[in-house]
Formats: sequence, structure tokens, C-alpha cells
Amino acid sequence: MISKAPVLDLFIGRDGDAWRLYVAATSWKPMLLLDRMDERGSVFPVAKPDVADLARFMWNVDSPYEKRLTADGGVEILAKGRSAIALLVWLEGIVGVEGAPGSAG
Repeated sequence: MISKAPVLDLFIGRDGDAWRLYVAATSWKPMLLLDRMDERGSVFPVAKPDVADLARFMWNVDSPYEKRLTADGGVEILAKGRSAIALLVWLEGIVGVEGAPGSAG
């Protein structure tokens, strides 16, 4: 059996006054996300993404990733292998708590 490295392909964007995390259909879906996902593959609400914090975190753990920003503060993130695991750790901070700070604004 050949194991494939995990790939996290996500988008975090505005949904009204809150934020929603969308998980691509082809993305790895670890339990942290799977347990909170709706039938469309999204998690709602999540905290507003702090892209500067994400950049610092991923730099500190030496985990390269790709990101594309939207004009309204959203971000598309792609991380592979070890970087996907690191990204999952960062995501715990925005999806791990119901009503997370920043999820309503």
C-alpha cells in the first residue's frame, strides 16, 4: 500500500457578518474538520483568518504553503504533506471553539 501525503485545500471567506471555512472536495478531511463540516463541506462559523499569524506560524514550523488573498480579508490556502499537518494545528485556533472570537465580525 502506498500512502499519499495529505493535502489541505481550503478557503476561508465572509458569510454575512461571520466567516466560513470551505474544504475542497479533493482535500484531506481530518476529524477536526470532518466533525464540524456540513453536507456542502463547509465549517461555520469560524474566526476571521489572521493571515499574518498564519504566515508567522508556518514560517516558525518551517512549513511552506500557498495562499491567495481576497479583497475582503478571505484567504485560499493550499498545504501539502507535513505543511498540511502544521496548517491543521493552526486551524484548531479558528475552528476549535464554538463562537470563536472574531467569528461574528
